[in-house]
Amino acid sequence: MGLTAIECPDGVCHSHHGGHAVDRATMKRNLQVHGKEWCERLAERIYEMSVDTFSQTVMPSLHSSGWQRRHLNWEFKLDKEQSEPDETLVEGIINATESFLRSSEVHRLFIQELVQGTFAEATEDNLRATAVRKLVEDNLLIILQNQKEELISKITKELLEGTNSSKELAHNAASEGLDEVQRLLMNHTEAMC
Repeated sequence: MGLTAIECPDGVCHSHHGGHAVDRATMKRNLQVHGKEWCERLAERIYEMSVDTFSQTVMPSLHSSGWQRRHLNWEFKLDKEQSEPDETLVEGIINATESFLRSSEVHRLFIQELVQGTFAEATEDNLRATAVRKLVEDNLLIILQNQKEELISKITKELLEGTNSSKELAHNAASEGLDEVQRLLMNHTEAMC
């Protein structure tokens, strides 16, 4: 399972890195009483508080000469050569990181994955995870592999429509896109098990 707020080895649920010990049946009942909506609201609020705290405390240190910025300068030797492109890149990555954390899509995906993972961990329902693994490994990946050239050709043609890209660039993009889809499917399967 990818994200979960609890870990339940041997039928005893603990908070993610230890702490309280609650038997699985009690945790399952408690989650059912509260429901997914309540759990989502709780996770959303904690996420929002975490991002706000990060933005108010860590981001200023990264932009100023705090220890985090000094560590970046040391690790990437940014202070050896006062380079405008390097500084621009550092500032851009810091700002993109904050934008990423504040992204509503990242927020939504995090909450969805966390709540689903938590409920799945509490219920110990391995059947769904096994079904997904079998579907991906025994079917989808094989179909993608068997139809790889056809799919790449089809996507290449679609990419070339309405653009002035070269056939080689479109073919490479289609091939890389298919590889990425295969990696995403495998990553999702591994995260569920």
